[in-house]
Amino acid sequence: MSRKKDNAREIVEGILKDIEERSAAASPDPAIASDFQAYLRKIEDKVSMDCSRSVPQKYFARIRDMLGDEILDVLDPGKLGSLVFKNRERIQQVHKKLAIFLELYRNLIKVAQEGAYEVRWLRQVQRELVDSQISHVREVELCEKSMLRSQMLVDMMLAPFEDSIRSIINFLVAKQIDVYLFDDDRFLTNELKTDGNFFTYNKQQQEDMPDLPEAVNSPTFQEVQETIYEMPLIVEGRQIGHYRIRRQTKDDFDRERWIQDVAFITPVAARIIETNHNMLHAQKVYTDDLTQLYNKRKLNEQMGRLFKQFKTGQKKLFVAMIDIDKFKVLNDTHGHPVGDEVLKHAALLIRQGVPYAYRYGGEEFCAVFYGHEKQDVIDSMDNLRKLIETTPFMIAGFAHRITISAGIAEFETSMNAVMDAIDRADKALYVSKEDGRNRCTYYDDIKDRYLTDASRLRQRNMLLEEELALLRQEVSPKKAAKSR
Repeated sequence: MSRKKDNAREIVEGILKDIEERSAAASPDPAIASDFQAYLRKIEDKVSMDCSRSVPQKYFARIRDMLGDEILDVLDPGKLGSLVFKNRERIQQVHKKLAIFLELYRNLIKVAQEGAYEVRWLRQVQRELVDSQISHVREVELCEKSMLRSQMLVDMMLAPFEDSIRSIINFLVAKQIDVYLFDDDRFLTNELKTDGNFFTYNKQQQEDMPDLPEAVNSPTFQEVQETIYEMPLIVEGRQIGHYRIRRQTKDDFDRERWIQDVAFITPVAARIIETNHNMLHAQKVYTDDLTQLYNKRKLNEQMGRLFKQFKTGQKKLFVAMIDIDKFKVLNDTHGHPVGDEVLKHAALLIRQGVPYAYRYGGEEFCAVFYGHEKQDVIDSMDNLRKLIETTPFMIAGFAHRITISAGIAEFETSMNAVMDAIDRADKALYVSKEDGRNRCTYYDDIKDRYLTDASRLRQRNMLLEEELALLRQEVSPKKAAKSR
């Protein structure tokens, strides 16, 4: 704090010094000298007027007080003799000059004394101003520091999570931070370990849980060569876990000040950590673990929202169902690990090729186009098909090639549910498979064929049902005879 005071005094005194230097460098105001000269002439004129006939006694008294009796004795005409007596007027002029001189001197002394008093008064005011400005500057510095710290907290809240954690580490001059959070069953789990450059999430596995530290409900401090400080993480009165802060212990380490910094930053750190934890949890709920695409649950939610927007009639909505050709053969031939890698590689290309991509299940994917025209959708799907066909998937040193089949359908305002369009896209996908795979089929191009096939299938089913009915009629009498 003393250093802050020194800084404030240096700032204020620097300002005053600058003012003094600029004032000294300024040209004197001629009006001041002119006024002073007029003041002196006024005094001289007054004394001359008083002494026009003879020198009043009050001036003799002032001469005596200022110069002593000796001067008056020397100038006494009676003592100087008849020669000097004849020059009485000249002696009177001397008295007059002395009176003027002493009156000017007396007023100059008065002005000087008043000036000295004013200077002392101004110096005192200056000192008071310096002290008050020092206090003001300190307040401004503290306010500015508080504002900067508040701005830092706001920036942390708005920044990406890893940038926020780096800022916290830098602010606390930390070497490492470990975060331990409670799960839904109030078991402690290691959520994050970071040195600010590398971030390790969920490092602690279930079988390692006995090695986790006990939950920390109050700050704990350890200090040898390394300072370890554990602090509870509390959000809205609810403890979500704690974090462990490590930093080097140095000779200039101000422990109390550092602990204050930890207490200052921890509420914001807790909120940032919880927000990130919830986001990661939500990603797990809606994200396929293998391909990192959104899953079927996310598809249903987003399609529900898009379908409502589509029903307003402002934009078109398309869905495409995608299937990897002969994936079961690939799995059976090369094993599930290779199959999983193929799924991941294919998912990456699908994500790049369509606006919204989802893993629907198994080797089947879904793509959604909102606000696109029909031909754009068909071209995009065909380009994706060609890209996958010509891209070798390098897995364990071997190149694997795959193809995809797809079915595309457009949503219609007459549809009552999202699944109506998805069913159509599935039917178009089935036709792509039936027609030789490695192709994209648009539902409207094959719906008549599909309806014809469906009619034939219904007729065939009806014939089968009739044959089965006749067969049952024939079988029933035989069973009855045997029972007798």
